[in-house]
Amino acid sequence: MKTFLLATTMLVAIAGPAFAQSGNGQVKIGILNDQSSSFSALGGPEVIDAVKLAIEDFGGTVLGKPIELVSADHQNKPDIGLAIAREWVETQDVDVIMDMANSAIALGVNTLLGEKKKLGLFVSPITDRPVEADCNGYVSAWAYDAYSVARSSAQAQLAAGKDTWFVLSPDYEAGKVLENTVKGTIEESGGKIVGAVRAPLGTTDFSSYILQAQASGAKVIMLTLNGPELVNALKQIQEFGIVEQGQAVGVTILHQADVRAIGLDTLKGIQVATPWFWSLDDESRHFAEEMKKRTGHEPGWVAAGNYSAAMNYLKAVQAAGTDDADAVRAKLGESEINDFFVRHGTLRKNGRLAHDMYLVQVNAPDSSEAQANPEDAFKLVATVPADKAFRPAEASACTIK
Repeated sequence: MKTFLLATTMLVAIAGPAFAQSGNGQVKIGILNDQSSSFSALGGPEVIDAVKLAIEDFGGTVLGKPIELVSADHQNKPDIGLAIAREWVETQDVDVIMDMANSAIALGVNTLLGEKKKLGLFVSPITDRPVEADCNGYVSAWAYDAYSVARSSAQAQLAAGKDTWFVLSPDYEAGKVLENTVKGTIEESGGKIVGAVRAPLGTTDFSSYILQAQASGAKVIMLTLNGPELVNALKQIQEFGIVEQGQAVGVTILHQADVRAIGLDTLKGIQVATPWFWSLDDESRHFAEEMKKRTGHEPGWVAAGNYSAAMNYLKAVQAAGTDDADAVRAKLGESEINDFFVRHGTLRKNGRLAHDMYLVQVNAPDSSEAQANPEDAFKLVATVPADKAFRPAEASACTIK
């Protein structure tokens, strides 16, 4: 196990000794995500830079002691992810685990954190089970869920009269969650699903799936794909001339990295719901400027969400006067949370951070925004208030009320 951890875990020398004693007030933050495969472009190393920036902006210390940061690549393998998380909380006194790209891994780590009474601030995973059916009071979902993004995206197409749908999803937990949410939204609103198919993780050739979607005659082909699968599918949709032949293409999630990889010409006009985008306002642009100095490009919302989660966590530790998980969680839930990422945020008892979401449209490459900066990809269509964007608290499946 020792050799394994040396290969997968990176200690970031913010300050302080390698191991902190439990309860001594020395805070250690752990970032567990994909840094080398399918989801790495959506967060990965960029998240590490964002949390480093948050620690530096906070001042580098809390409760008079230096803040430590550790990170690891779970390689999208649940057994590896859970082993790292267990090592962190049982022997390395990590106080909070953050990011958690990959819903399947997030579910196992959620159970572990509940058992060990350690905090989790999950930004990347779309599954809502850690704050719904599997809630434990220690894990918070900081950015989004299937309800907040899939419903908004689907409703935008339905409002335009596009009432028949073909859904193309990835065959893993997050994709299934999104698929079911999209289907439920469409059927509740009087639309009809005329076809659906799931593609294995790592699929690169979507030709057969696209041909099925085309043959279905659906007015909308909805993609609940993510990362490189979304990139490949959209490029192949463009090659098949699907949009030119009259079928609309919708997506449930779109990251800054996706736009960078796919290009505005392919994505122009697509509407999608997002928790944040870097050109939203002056505060967001300032964060983007600081991140660009480190990474060379504009940040995505996963990095911004992790900065926000880390900063609010450190503020709560300072206010509580301790790194005790129960005390810090209580402080986080005491008042409305507002920063450049979270607007009108309320951390509910089940762990869901409800906040405003944004319906955006991808800029055309010849728009004034894109001409000034090719990474200025999104324009605001509408702000979805927190109480409309997320599932009502009274409808939660969580037993913690």
